Amino acid sequence: MRLLLLSTLSYMAMVITAHSAPKNVILLIGDGMGEAEISLARNYEFDGGDGLFIDTMDFRGSAVVNALLDSDPSKLAFVGDSASGGTVLATGQRTAVRRVSTTAKFGVPIVTIAEQAKEKGFSVGIVTTAEITDATPASFGAHSNNRYCLKAGDRACNGDTPIFEQYFDTDYDVFLGGGQRHLPGKYGDGTIEQAVKDNGYTLIQTTNDLSQGILSISDKDAKLWGAFSEEHFPREWQGYQGKYAEKMAIDDNNMAIFPPARNCEANPKYAGKPSLQAMAERALNELDAKNDANDKGFFLMIEGASIDKSSHDADPCGVIGELLSFDRTVEMAVEYAKNNENTIVIVTADHGGATQNIHHPYYERYKRISQNVPGLFKMLLTKGGNEMLAYYGGNNITKQTNPGDLTDQISPGGLEDQPHTGINVPVYAYGLDDDNKLSGTIKQTEIYGVMAKHLFD
Repeated sequence: MRLLLLSTLSYMAMVITAHSAPKNVILLIGDGMGEAEISLARNYEFDGGDGLFIDTMDFRGSAVVNALLDSDPSKLAFVGDSASGGTVLATGQRTAVRRVSTTAKFGVPIVTIAEQAKEKGFSVGIVTTAEITDATPASFGAHSNNRYCLKAGDRACNGDTPIFEQYFDTDYDVFLGGGQRHLPGKYGDGTIEQAVKDNGYTLIQTTNDLSQGILSISDKDAKLWGAFSEEHFPREWQGYQGKYAEKMAIDDNNMAIFPPARNCEANPKYAGKPSLQAMAERALNELDAKNDANDKGFFLMIEGASIDKSSHDADPCGVIGELLSFDRTVEMAVEYAKNNENTIVIVTADHGGATQNIHHPYYERYKRISQNVPGLFKMLLTKGGNEMLAYYGGNNITKQTNPGDLTDQISPGGLEDQPHTGINVPVYAYGLDDDNKLSGTIKQTEIYGVMAKHLFD
């Protein structure tokens, strides 16, 4: 027996099947979700105590993250990006930054686990809070030497086939994310929107559309494409009055003036957008229904993209809100796995971010003169009423455009951009056997092998 996920997990109907349960893999990627970002969210929401679901998961490990030097792939680059990190998770092979499932230097395509799954008859879904063609989702459904080669005419393509066009060739069952701005873009003699429909996808663009019935129950060949935001999704939370972390003000005695502690706020630009959990749940609905038809199973990648994008902008409230949203989605996925045998859930990150949680200024005994306070700071007032200092030291140029601004989120990064870091990233798992626990310190490349073994052995 197994359970079929319905519109919400609180309402499930038992389905009796005469066959063994299909094999499913749910991979959740918190983009830029290092231990520091997790700690910041835990401290803000729960004052460092219990509350995060990921802290309760059975298996926990730490993955060493490395990329390759593009000019000489025999050498390591110790800090990667979403393209190189996504490629490792999708293929088990390292590559250079900006490359989407192609080899460093030579640009040879590397087959992804999603492509393998589709070829073997599994259903495949991709869900993200970024534009659907962003680096992490693209790593599972495309091959490009430049992650910014999205559609015909993009300068980054330089002879590559755009990511959108490769997506149509994959025949994946579900694509849900942002990127409405691309729909009028050129595809052949028409537009990308027309190509979505011509390739058999039902296009949905509102939260109400997302909550409607399951396509695949009546048509096992039905496919779903969702574009719910003009570009990347706005972040769920923002800082007080929409501000990011800032440089310290300095008084007449050259002493730093720390800002007052503030709570995070709901971001009004997020209103009306579907949550990551709602998109992931709809994807599971569709893929689960297809399991009834093909008895094969599915591979589903779910990305919480803006943990990373918030960190790039020195936006700690954005980090916290997106990480809590991601954590709720993980809990939903594990609940599905508990009720559907042969389903494993793996939770990890592609790389670390720049967020740090540092000493409150009152802890320090030395004078906080201007020379002692480089970087950007934000004082947060936690849900429990405690003050917490978030810090970004990748550079000290204040970036004060609004969260959700197009230029902030899709550009390769300007002088204000806070960099990735080369830290280990966490790995959590549910449903693995003892031989494939992904516990202790592992290489990031090992995660692919565990997923492939579960699906294909």
